[in-house]
Amino acid sequence: MWLINLKTLELEEFFDKTPPYAILAHTWGPDKEELTFQDVKNKNVNKTGVGSVKFHGCCQQAEKDGIVYAWIDTCCINKISQVELDEAINSMFRWYTNASVCYVYLSDIPDKENPRERRSKFRKSRWFSRGWTLQELLAPRHMRFYGREWQELGSKVSLRTVIEDITGIPVLYLQRLKDLNAASVAQRMSWAAQRETKREEDRAYCLLGIFGVTMPMIYGEGGDQAFFRLQKHIMETTRDDSILAWGLGVQIPPTSDSGQATAGRVLAAGPSDFANSGQIVFHEPPTASVHPLDISGGCLRIHLRLLTMSADNAIGLLNCGPRHDKQQVVGVPLAKITSDQYVRPKGSQLVLQPKTASITSPELIYIRNDSQGGPPPDANRRVWLYDDAEFAEVNLSLIDVAPRSCWDEEGALITPTFEYDGAVHRTLARFRHGEEGSWDFVVVLGFQRRGTCTEAQCCVMICCRKTSLEELAGKLQYMAQKASGERSAGNGPLNLRVTLEHDANEPMFFIRLEAMPHPPNATIDATAELQRSNLMLELVKRRLEEASGAGEIRAREAETQKRWDELWHAGGGGTCIRALLRWAVENGHADVVKLLLDMGAHPAAADKDGWTPLIAGSSRGHVDVVRLLLSTSGVDIDSKDSDGRTPLRWAAEEGHEAVVQLLLEKGAAMCTHRQTLGGHDAPVHDVAFSPDGRTLASASDKTVRLWNVASGTLWRTLQKHNGRVCAIAFSPDGKTLASGAHDNTVRLWNVVSGALQQTFQDHDDWVHGVAFSPDGKTLASASSDDTVRLWDVTSGALRQTLREHEHFVCAVAFSPDGKTLASTSFDKTVRLWDAASGALQQTLRRHDDIVCAVAFSPDGRTLASASNDRTIRFWDAATGALRQILRKHNNHVYAIAFSPDGKTFASASWDRTIRFWDVASGALRQTLEGHGGCIHAIAFSPNSRILASASNDKTIRLWDVVTSNV
Repeated sequence: MWLINLKTLELEEFFDKTPPYAILAHTWGPDKEELTFQDVKNKNVNKTGVGSVKFHGCCQQAEKDGIVYAWIDTCCINKISQVELDEAINSMFRWYTNASVCYVYLSDIPDKENPRERRSKFRKSRWFSRGWTLQELLAPRHMRFYGREWQELGSKVSLRTVIEDITGIPVLYLQRLKDLNAASVAQRMSWAAQRETKREEDRAYCLLGIFGVTMPMIYGEGGDQAFFRLQKHIMETTRDDSILAWGLGVQIPPTSDSGQATAGRVLAAGPSDFANSGQIVFHEPPTASVHPLDISGGCLRIHLRLLTMSADNAIGLLNCGPRHDKQQVVGVPLAKITSDQYVRPKGSQLVLQPKTASITSPELIYIRNDSQGGPPPDANRRVWLYDDAEFAEVNLSLIDVAPRSCWDEEGALITPTFEYDGAVHRTLARFRHGEEGSWDFVVVLGFQRRGTCTEAQCCVMICCRKTSLEELAGKLQYMAQKASGERSAGNGPLNLRVTLEHDANEPMFFIRLEAMPHPPNATIDATAELQRSNLMLELVKRRLEEASGAGEIRAREAETQKRWDELWHAGGGGTCIRALLRWAVENGHADVVKLLLDMGAHPAAADKDGWTPLIAGSSRGHVDVVRLLLSTSGVDIDSKDSDGRTPLRWAAEEGHEAVVQLLLEKGAAMCTHRQTLGGHDAPVHDVAFSPDGRTLASASDKTVRLWNVASGTLWRTLQKHNGRVCAIAFSPDGKTLASGAHDNTVRLWNVVSGALQQTFQDHDDWVHGVAFSPDGKTLASASSDDTVRLWDVTSGALRQTLREHEHFVCAVAFSPDGKTLASTSFDKTVRLWDAASGALQQTLRRHDDIVCAVAFSPDGRTLASASNDRTIRFWDAATGALRQILRKHNNHVYAIAFSPDGKTFASASWDRTIRFWDVASGALRQTLEGHGGCIHAIAFSPNSRILASASNDKTIRLWDVVTSNV
């Protein structure tokens, strides 16, 4: 260990008996300004820049404190020596721990700054955002903070609550009152979740000391690999399986809709994956069940209690759970692939389970670790922040939150819980006034989706101190409509207004409470509303019991009607009956639904989210309720909620096949308009989905544009073509995009970077169509030069030219097995070629005009072609026999597509319509209108749930598609 002698300002090396020394914590400035090991060796300690300021400031402060030596990382590590560098990084936590005092130099903080002020720059200092400074904060027992002119701002002890607020690290660990090993692996990882490092490998290396492990530095290995090695070393030293408790509260869209689990990572990719794991604590298992964790051969070897969900799915129960609820543990969703081998499915989310959910003994299993899985998207959690001191100003204190697991009391924050589809549960916060006997305030926090945006919302009510917050949370749906939008309430001693303050740059919302001089216009009494809803439910229960026991629903009608009238007038009958109807529908009580409809409940009343009874019943899969509602007048079978979802779409997404079939039989629209994408300056000629369904490409005005399917936002424009782009196709692996244009070229692009990879220039005229072979090795292109050309995708070499067509070639398509290539032409034919040899196999000649489009069914047995003769023809792909002709279009048919599930066929025409056909029968099922011009192209998403259409009106439209057999 090299130390600076403060008397001579020279470096001295110590091996065993190290003298007392001061140590500097800081963030690095520009490399040219920092003092290096060689600078100090050469006594060049006064060069211009922040380095000398830190060097002399540290040395002078240490001398004032009576210390003879100091250590500064920039100039006490000989970075030329890899051995010394490795030793320093692996020893750094110990060196900071052993220091007599640590000086934290904050070059971005003025000396007169008060760190305790809420808006102090101290809270935003860069030092709190860097990866390496985490161990610098945790290791020293004595630490002082200094501003840019070396004036003291305070110590770690005096500023401990401020630092806890900034970092989320409990005071017990900041002051080392508890050993760091007492914090779970998940907790310690969460402290680093929001921190950054200059080099990606340092995300792992900076945590070595915090976990008490050592390992060699391999710069260049990549951040994921370095973090994998770190976790492997951690598992060698602990049995804490909270190392698997990552990804809490993060929604990861599934990558497959086939029903087969796609293997994801079992280990995290980086500290950011633990952003929501700060409250997960380790539960010490019984001594008899202590087993090590080990990963080798790509599999994690672990003993877990398994909660079996189905033959192929289970939840592995970890020995860790929320700090505030010791009766719950974290569960990892698992999919079985062999008798003892599992995967954590990509897109799955951790769940909380009761400790007693499984009484089985831990069993040895192996969980594959797919290192290719990336970190979950959108890992930034939304949080509600508050300040107890502000609440105290209005004599209020926060005493409870429901669900309790959302409340980080020490961190003064509330984290909402999410469902798998991204929906956010409402969270209730209970505030108590200091005056004895006064009623409590209950603030309901939530988020409302508005298209692609999410808005924070809140409302406030009062309740009796004896009213259970958990019961209020459970019955909130019956009073939410009435309380919606009420941001003020009075309980006698205090008239309260609640506002939400959003940090525009972060997903954080501050809860602000303020006293009002006058009472609000209305105050919602949650206790009374709860009593009213309980009375309603009891009333219905009694009437059903009477009907069941006596066989007559009106046996005691007079008494019941009297009580109902009292209830109706007590709280605004419309709201009450709507809430009760919603409850009955969601719980599948068809008898109750019929009773309420007979008593005047509106069958199509929508709540503030646009949810009608039909949407509620369809989303829950209650066939009898849906059938009853559909038989009632005034019900719109295609009603939409605020997100544009119909009853059919809800039933399909939730997997309720019987309801889907019923809705389709009753005439529900299988396809509805979802979104219109604009931005092209000319007609849009082609569209294509990426294989994962997340990206949509469109071809038009010399450009190809890439869109985010979920949000509808444009994220990249490819601009190298010199003519109108007419055709596009993604490679099977989704990494490459091919485009063909009127500049006679085919171009290949890197989808991730947008870089142009290759240009194929052998065509003599416009390129109208492109298609990749299923193995991705061959690209076919169709051109006005009357040829089809086959290219080697890797080398760009022209493999073959197919010349049998007698006029312009319009389109090309490979069969699913890659053995056959189909092409269409102005010569009114469809030609089938052997993809390997280029030999012409068949010529199909039954069309009466130009053949514009061709497509194979997913099973490869059927070939479809579309023509200017206004027909679509289905052919036997093996024999060439004509099977069927579809004739409903009123103009040229330009585009066709089979849905990937093979159940639906779509066609688009110059008549500005898209038509959906049943593949098995050829029956027309639906006609879509909306485009302002002829439609050039259509494409199904890989999961068959979205159709994209491209038109002469310069727009792309996205349509939601629902079929039976979801």
